[in-house]
Amino acid sequence: MKQQVEKNIEKVFVKLNQAWSKGEAVAISDTAYKVTTSDNIYFEIEKDSKFLEPQKFPAQRFAMGEVKERLEGAYISFDKLPENVQDSVVRGEEYLHSSAYPKDGVIKESVKMVQMVYSPNSGSRLDVQIKRKEIVSQDQAKAYNHQFTPVEFKKMVDEGKHVAFEGRSNDGELFTKLAYYEPKLNDIRTKPALSANTYLYGQQLTRPQADAMNKGVETKITIERTKKGPLTYMVSWSPKAERFITKSMEKAKAKETGTEKAIEKSGEKKKRQPNNAISM
Repeated sequence: MKQQVEKNIEKVFVKLNQAWSKGEAVAISDTAYKVTTSDNIYFEIEKDSKFLEPQKFPAQRFAMGEVKERLEGAYISFDKLPENVQDSVVRGEEYLHSSAYPKDGVIKESVKMVQMVYSPNSGSRLDVQIKRKEIVSQDQAKAYNHQFTPVEFKKMVDEGKHVAFEGRSNDGELFTKLAYYEPKLNDIRTKPALSANTYLYGQQLTRPQADAMNKGVETKITIERTKKGPLTYMVSWSPKAERFITKSMEKAKAKETGTEKAIEKSGEKKKRQPNNAISM
């Protein structure tokens, strides 16, 4: 009986008080649902209501209606985007939008990176960053009242790595952010940092683990509760993709062994070369 009830639950998005939120819906008739939101608000709603939207696929983080509203505010038509791009945006992934428009009798190009982001404090919003005409210089590289140092700037622009930095709000609040150089924008881009509130495979990170990966260090993490028992991974974090990159210990060891063998083989080849030259 319990399984039957669970099968009837549908994931939905609902718009209440001008804000979209996630919810679970159970059909109470052919035309209506009973919905429970993530804030434990209960109500009934018609299935064809403009304030209700079924979740299209499991990885969908934002309602398509909400994304459409946000993009229109940035002068981008959601309906004109290819379906795969629409799906990418509602998953919360970055989308680089290029468009042309006439100005003073000349065609101008507009390039902007857009991404739906969510904050527990402020809710969801559309992050928009416009491409710079020229590559950002070190003295122009600033974010959240932080001036990036020459060392940080070199690490991002020349080495293609991300850096963790301490930002400060206008109210004086301090917080950690991650930054990297985005060549498609000629600019520095910032993303949220990992914290002890971040989960990997259902397990909460420790502060040292979060701090290490924020600094770009591949970290050994054991997930205690899995169907196969404790499993250990080498884990790193990609701020740009906003996802973990995991390798099983077996694959990590195999890669190390392969590298060592390649070095040994290369060394042996170099040793043989003088002998071959002499014999000729």
